[in-house]
Amino acid sequence: MELFITEMKRKAYRKFLDALENAALVAAYKLGESCYRVQNMAQPKSVEAMEHEIESQSTLLLKLELPERVDPTKCVMTGSGDSYVAASIASYLSNRRTVCCFPSELILNNDILEGKELYVVSISGRTAQNIAAAKAAKKRNIKTTAITANSYSELARLCDRVVRVDYSDSGVPTSGSISFLSTLLACVSLVTRITVSPKDLQGALEVAKTTVNSILDQISDTPSSILYLAEGPLYPIAWYGSLKMNEVLGVRSFPYSIQEYCHAPLFSIKKDDTIIILNEIYSEATPENEFLQKLRKLNFPVLSLDLPVSPGISCLLQAVFSVQLLALRKAKKKGMTDCFFAQSRDLLNASSACIY
Repeated sequence: MELFITEMKRKAYRKFLDALENAALVAAYKLGESCYRVQNMAQPKSVEAMEHEIESQSTLLLKLELPERVDPTKCVMTGSGDSYVAASIASYLSNRRTVCCFPSELILNNDILEGKELYVVSISGRTAQNIAAAKAAKKRNIKTTAITANSYSELARLCDRVVRVDYSDSGVPTSGSISFLSTLLACVSLVTRITVSPKDLQGALEVAKTTVNSILDQISDTPSSILYLAEGPLYPIAWYGSLKMNEVLGVRSFPYSIQEYCHAPLFSIKKDDTIIILNEIYSEATPENEFLQKLRKLNFPVLSLDLPVSPGISCLLQAVFSVQLLALRKAKKKGMTDCFFAQSRDLLNASSACIY
């Protein structure tokens, strides 16, 4: 009888230990699952990060400290990629009193800098060509200013002055949105007077969302290429829109002036191309609108991002938000969690080796 009781106690004790072990495993699993969720929350994918940065622009940009205006006729601005686009828009808004050119042009012909000051636009402050352009200017005793988010970069240390672009992002490498618009506002404020209100930012973002939603389904998931067409200060934004399509979707995309596109590139158009025109809405007929209608009658896929004719920077803000959202929404519709550039490690390494 005593042996039976002892055996019963042993079995009960074994069940207790098994239950305890299972509880520990369950607790450990739940802890691991929780840590995984926290890690994923802390490290969102690049498409999610891009969405967060686009949405945050309407509030975070209000905290941006913009530099004081300088003499636009004394400025030469240079940069690469998104930074070149920001400098180019500033040049347009200065009525071309500010010169904008690629770093390679300054390296090959620094006579462009005679009697002027050089403003080098680079978020990272690490781009090799920008640094080389700044060095070429220094050799001629030209005053240099770095417009950068990295005050400790080689470019910032090299230049005489730094305009710091101080913005908040997600901390995840993604296609530039808030970094671009922050840089754009800094460049523009140097050469012309601008005022950006909460109403301007929020209104432009909301209108852009509506506009993009109206044309999103009309863009093929597998276009041969996406062409952005625009004129005037909207042309650099067409360029920026093409850069977003390249980086985010991995799609061939090119910007053109509408007038220049009609001279020769038009004859390479294909039925599976998508043409997106950044179009200011005028009450009267314009050659650009007539061109748009003729292409539609020929059954080519032509879409119009209609923008209001408005004073100040409102129209440009809406255009910027629209091309950002178009790339983002298309990526989400295709089920992408990472931008194409982030998935393409070999191409990214080749790009970095050339740029830096």
